[in-house]
Amino acid sequence: MRNFFANHRNQLFISLIAIFIASILLQWVQISNKNLYLGYDWIFHYNRFYDAAQQIREGNFQYFISMYGFSQSGRIINALYGPMFAYLNGLFLLICRSWFSYQLFSNFLITFLSAVSMFTLLVKNKIRTPISLMFAIMYTSFYVIQSWSFNQSFGNWGAFILPLVVLAASKFLYKEYQKKDLAFLAFVMTLAIQVHVLTALFSVIILIPFFIVGLIYSKNRKILFKYTLIAALATLFMTANVWYPLLEINTENQLMRPAVVWEMENNAVRLDLVKPYKDFSLVVCLLFVGQFLIVLYRKMTTLNRLTTVIAFMLFALSSRVFPWNDIVNRFPSISIIQFPGRLLLPAIVLIILALGLSIESIVTSGRGQLDKRIVVYPVLFLALFGAVRDHIDYSNEQQKVWESDELFSSTKNVIFKTQDYQTLKNSFKSKDLATPLRLIEKRNSDYLPVADKALAYDEDFHPYGKQKRAIIENPVNESLSKKVKNHQLVVSWHSDGKETLLPLIIYKRTNVTVNGVELNNAQIKTNEIGALLVQPQKGNNTVKITYKTSFVFYYMFFISSLSWLLFILWQIIRTRK
Repeated sequence: MRNFFANHRNQLFISLIAIFIASILLQWVQISNKNLYLGYDWIFHYNRFYDAAQQIREGNFQYFISMYGFSQSGRIINALYGPMFAYLNGLFLLICRSWFSYQLFSNFLITFLSAVSMFTLLVKNKIRTPISLMFAIMYTSFYVIQSWSFNQSFGNWGAFILPLVVLAASKFLYKEYQKKDLAFLAFVMTLAIQVHVLTALFSVIILIPFFIVGLIYSKNRKILFKYTLIAALATLFMTANVWYPLLEINTENQLMRPAVVWEMENNAVRLDLVKPYKDFSLVVCLLFVGQFLIVLYRKMTTLNRLTTVIAFMLFALSSRVFPWNDIVNRFPSISIIQFPGRLLLPAIVLIILALGLSIESIVTSGRGQLDKRIVVYPVLFLALFGAVRDHIDYSNEQQKVWESDELFSSTKNVIFKTQDYQTLKNSFKSKDLATPLRLIEKRNSDYLPVADKALAYDEDFHPYGKQKRAIIENPVNESLSKKVKNHQLVVSWHSDGKETLLPLIIYKRTNVTVNGVELNNAQIKTNEIGALLVQPQKGNNTVKITYKTSFVFYYMFFISSLSWLLFILWQIIRTRK
């Protein structure tokens, strides 16, 4: 038995089983109480996934406009926000058959994948299995990862990608950079871009200093530079389906940006021990403090030193220590980050690696007679227990919100079609996935096409109200019928002949047909947020909209698909050699 546990492969297998069990147990409050966690972003992302799910179910695929989600308004969302990952979640939703089951599964998935990726990062950097396992479970229980579970904060899907990014970055410091390292870097960056563009930006921020230091210490700089360039080109080809639509749509339309946050310091990490920032718990704080103390008294490897420096820099940037408000006033484009607290996630990934390297160094040190594991393991276990305890406490807190009449705590800009909370709760367990999205809607202006750039950046322009009046509470909705047929969104209604504002959003390439007559761009009339204005005939009217996908997009999608196929074949051939 002792030999069994001493075997490294057996240790890895047991660790994966432990992570799997821990990932289920971390959802136990929700499993046992059968409640949902609904945060500030659930309406937005659940509409995305519902739209993708219905496209798969009915075979009416439309890569660009939303024909099922977002009130069937024809808005472009998924094409600008991880389209293939949206389809994957749509598939999960169809398999799960209800929002409750989907949420349980997706919460488990992000928990399990985050723990496995952190465990992989630590083990690959030669940190012993027990330490790696405790850090992995500790990491995945942090609120900064579980924010997807509680708030449907999509950026937290980066929690399972960033440890892999850091692993790819650490390979820059290897004595010899190999083709397999090139392939891993290309895969990880492609994954980041396909899932969440902002995570890809954070990944680049992490990779740059590692690459620079790697060039300095490398014995073969040409190979390192060449392989990194090849990885970048491979990533470019494999993500053509993501970046090209971003360029095309933004070039041809003036889009409303996601909510601009000018007071960015209000969304930075607050260093408050009395009422701490949820992401910055006591355990997270101790990780930074512990590594800081170790730095003062021990020599460090190049990898540990660089990882520590970047971790503390990102931590400082995530906090109110950094003058974000002054910076964003001078450079408005930085507001794309929205919430500086997002930078805490990559900082935590890096500090766990740094602390893991430090602890491994202490444990393997030959000084002293005491087996240092006697001290290190209990301390790590206490930290793990504290992290899990925090997670359970917050799970119970969210469960109480579900049981109350509030249903969920963040109801700003939310419109309820019924005040019967039991009906609302039951809708999430219904097999009709559209029910909760019909009963609960939210004012949101992301990616709406406006007349010009000045309007998009005008602080006195209020698109939320206009979107509510044009889409959610449009009077014509009462007599309107919508259906999807042959990749077209078909809208029918009875009219008295007066000009009508329809709850449909029109972009540059949206094809509009009114009563059998296809309109050209000059004939299409819209209001300030791109909602369609038509002059109907008296009696029955029909409007059909679809999206005129450019030939260049099809070409780029083909390049992306072919690149993935060639990449997979290359990996199969390489591993068989």
